Amino acid sequence: MPVRCSLGHENPDGSAFCDECGEPLGNAPAASTAAPEPPTPPAASQDANQGASQICPSCGASNPAGEAFCSNCGVSLQGAPQPVAQPAQPQEPLAPPAPEPPDVQPAPAATGTGLQARLIVEADNQEFDLSGKDNITIGREDAVSNIYPDVDLTPHGGEEGGVSRLHARIFVQNGKYMLEDERSTNRTYLNRQRLEEKTPVELHDNDEIRLGHVVLRFKTP
Repeated sequence: MPVRCSLGHENPDGSAFCDECGEPLGNAPAASTAAPEPPTPPAASQDANQGASQICPSCGASNPAGEAFCSNCGVSLQGAPQPVAQPAQPQEPLAPPAPEPPDVQPAPAATGTGLQARLIVEADNQEFDLSGKDNITIGREDAVSNIYPDVDLTPHGGEEGGVSRLHARIFVQNGKYMLEDERSTNRTYLNRQRLEEKTPVELHDNDEIRLGHVVLRFKTP
């Protein structure tokens, strides 16, 4: 049955000293010095120390956290080492995912698709767009022979000027425009220099091309 001290505090049966005031119970020897009852710790501290214990500095007995007096010898536990709740370790933030490398597209191969050029007939300023083409034939249209060149000079003095039906060819090689004579009757001239048959020569902006007596100007942007 519960045991009460002279002040009426109730203690478990068999307790040697009152848990509230430290008064000896029964025939147990009184503590040499009874310290005043310490103030009740805040609820937050009790919650933090719940389940921990504190050691009596006199007899070494283990007492529940928050007890005012040692339940073994009655010595005040005020000033005894208090259990300290370890703060929760902050969770390290997750590292952001590494950015994906940009999608690098391979450089397009050098073809006529990415090149721009024009042929201009100097007699009448007629322009022929060569952009986006890898192979351009130059001459005179002849339905009988089934010859239809990309650049037909018939309306631009081609027949009177001695232009062959398949006179010359401009094509793209290694990203550059090249000019080649196709064994024409009246020859092909680049900047007034006669070209050898089937021997490609590189073209540059503002080059003069002469097919027979018809003069063209090669232009790039």
